[in-house]
Amino acid sequence: MAEDAVPYRYGQYMVTDDELAGWTVYRARFDNKILGIEGPCPNCRHPTKLNVDRSVVARGQSGRKPALAPSERMTRICECACEELHGSADAGEPVKTCGSWWLVTMPLDPDADPPVRAATDASMLPALRAMQEVTATEEGTVRSSAENWIAAVTALLGLFGLAGVLMGKDAFTGLSGWARLVGGVFTAAAVGGAAFAVVSAYKAAYGWPVEVDLGNDHLLTTWFHNRRERLKQAASQLGRAVVLALCSLGALTVAIGCIWFWPRSGPKEALVEVTRGNDAKVCGTLLSSKTDRELRIRRPNGDIETFGAADLRSVKTVGNCPS
Repeated sequence: MAEDAVPYRYGQYMVTDDELAGWTVYRARFDNKILGIEGPCPNCRHPTKLNVDRSVVARGQSGRKPALAPSERMTRICECACEELHGSADAGEPVKTCGSWWLVTMPLDPDADPPVRAATDASMLPALRAMQEVTATEEGTVRSSAENWIAAVTALLGLFGLAGVLMGKDAFTGLSGWARLVGGVFTAAAVGGAAFAVVSAYKAAYGWPVEVDLGNDHLLTTWFHNRRERLKQAASQLGRAVVLALCSLGALTVAIGCIWFWPRSGPKEALVEVTRGNDAKVCGTLLSSKTDRELRIRRPNGDIETFGAADLRSVKTVGNCPS
């Protein structure tokens, strides 16, 4: 195509309602939501169009028509996307677009007239630019967050290993019931606190990617306000993570102290049941023999009986002696 007389220059074009009179809106058939708009570029007059992301939108209002409520309009930054060549002094070669961009507002009501209006509220530009930035980088943000959360999941799995070391079957052997209770409670508190600390710290650093509905200007305004508050929330989450980590360390210290320093009872004496040659049974604690070929048993009442090897039919261990 021949080079267009309108030179390329990137910048805002102060569009009017009259210049957008030929623009049309195309909508989804099943719910009438706006999918995009098309019409002539108000600067170079070449055909252009804008595809509207249904989950990411911007805001604004017409300068001459009655203002629409924020929940009844959708505003976007529209950039010239024509296919005609425009001379560029900076690039040196013609480019496809005249470089103009402008603000447009689309009423959500499909019967509204006109369907596309000029938006002149420049204070909305920060929210609109933020929306464009998020849209352009959302895939990388999700992937980056997922990669960073891998380390968080690994740390959480490590906490289960720590709990296994502290809560092993032999860790509380010989401890009293109170020692077991205190150690178990503080071990659970240490693991829980550490888990919440890890999650809070990673949320502060990387956040949690979610899809946000920006279907009208009110939703966009709310999202932009919350985005600006994100730094304060991150600082609060980081402080919470540090406090939880310190509390977890303290609880872990108490649990280890219970295991290491709480007095333990001696090993439980083995109980045996001896069957004599006349089938009589004697149950009690096995004692050290004083002579060879002899067995000594202390009954639960304290009496000690001695048996020779010839008088023994069998010996077996038992959990307790019958009363």
